[in-house]
Amino acid sequence: MAGALLVAVLVLAFALRLKGVSWGLPFSFVNADESVVVPKAFGVARGGLNPQFFYYPSLFFYLIGGLYLLATPLLWAVQQANPLAMGAFVVDPGPYFLLARLFSVAAGTASVYLLYRIGREAFGRPAGLVAALFLAVAPLHVAYSHMAVTDVTATALSLLAFLLLLQAARGGGRRRLIAGAVAAGLATSTKYNLGALLLPATVAAVYVCRGEVGRRAAAGGRAALLWPRLLLARVYAPMLLAFLAGSPFVVLDPGHFLSDFLRQNRIMTRGWLGFEKVGNGFWYNLEVNLGGTFGVVLVVLAIAGLAWALRRHTAVDLILAPYALAYFVYISTWKELADRYLLPIIPLLLLLAVRLCLELVDLRPAARRFAAPAVALVLAAALLAPLTGSIAFDRELSGADVRSRAKIWIEHHLPPGSTIASENYGPPLVRVRDEKYYRSAGLETATYRILRLRLPAPGVPDRSHSLDWLREKHADYVIVSSKVHDRVLAAADSYPELAAFYRSLDEDAELVEVFAPGPGERGPVLKLYRLAGAPPRG
Repeated sequence: MAGALLVAVLVLAFALRLKGVSWGLPFSFVNADESVVVPKAFGVARGGLNPQFFYYPSLFFYLIGGLYLLATPLLWAVQQANPLAMGAFVVDPGPYFLLARLFSVAAGTASVYLLYRIGREAFGRPAGLVAALFLAVAPLHVAYSHMAVTDVTATALSLLAFLLLLQAARGGGRRRLIAGAVAAGLATSTKYNLGALLLPATVAAVYVCRGEVGRRAAAGGRAALLWPRLLLARVYAPMLLAFLAGSPFVVLDPGHFLSDFLRQNRIMTRGWLGFEKVGNGFWYNLEVNLGGTFGVVLVVLAIAGLAWALRRHTAVDLILAPYALAYFVYISTWKELADRYLLPIIPLLLLLAVRLCLELVDLRPAARRFAAPAVALVLAAALLAPLTGSIAFDRELSGADVRSRAKIWIEHHLPPGSTIASENYGPPLVRVRDEKYYRSAGLETATYRILRLRLPAPGVPDRSHSLDWLREKHADYVIVSSKVHDRVLAAADSYPELAAFYRSLDEDAELVEVFAPGPGERGPVLKLYRLAGAPPRG
């Protein structure tokens, strides 16, 4: 019976993550970060092992690059051309985005299974099954399992680390401990912030090694010296080596790594578009980010479950709960408060919430007849909000994106070869430099000289958002997106120069067209401006 229920939960998890996974292709409309990750992975598949990009660690690039190599025969059969040729990717990146998204689907479904295993190991099969069900329908996890980005794969690796560490602490021994440390290092090599796994790995090591330390101390060894040696050999060194195995150019290209890593940390401390005025990061993460994916009932249960675990402080509790709490506190000190940063602890919070509910039933055996239905009702109510949210997300992955319509309009009305300055989240226009690939494939398309307007950050100089810079670059047209424009104007005092730039466009440039999502469409509002001296539109 339990096996059938687990299969049903995994089928549900897979279905929710697979639905709409190809939406927006061949463009990365579902998440702008895909347009960074997938080209880097393609470069790895072509032999460029140094990603020359360290805002993220490199393991995910290698995993997806390896997937492309494995899929080469299939891609060759479909495309009737060398799938690792640059032209194949430029002309039709859709298959590469799809493969990377399917990898995330698999990682998301594997996360559900791993949470079941953790729950079964820690608190019994019922807790594992119910927690897996809650993760299967968690909207944030479902959403990012559709995307070719690092977050869900990092979460899956962190759950594998927890499973191995729990098994080690409950008698699995040093091999499980070292394997757990390796998994933690690989998770960190997918997402830097998972270096926080050092905490549960150390706690697990204390339970694994304390008997050995006691025996050696009894034989004349010094415990104060034994502990650092054992922790280094069985946790810290394996974790570090696994991290470096997944991201070797951290040490092979240290200057580039440090530059990108420090720049990314400055973004975390300064904030980013949309987070300048959120106030208290702890409350924002609790109310908006956790509340948005859990719903009120489940947030309350998660907080209570965390408190219950800290009160019980068994070996399992001390491995899971302090990490979840410390991680939440850590990311809540950032000024960049994207909801996806909570993904690594969402499975643990769900498990602790479920564990609390099930243990409450057993607190008073005499009242179990009444407590069991009441707890079941509470869990059913808690499940409703995330399930509804995940179904709503999947339903949104249909229809067209306004950026596709804008692309078609521009190609029909603006002279090919025009210089167009575009913000992020703009239409996916073809660059002049890529025209040769289309010609080689026997295709004709309008091409443009594209100038990228950098994503702004508070306190960081940005010349690209100025009419003077645009004139220096001989720009003819400018495209601004509400995904940037609206967020800047919502915190105009943090971006005075950018706010002035948008006003100058309205005053000194010609508004040619506004593209707003129509019925059944998704995407931002785009504004197309013509600068003085630009060739007229067709």
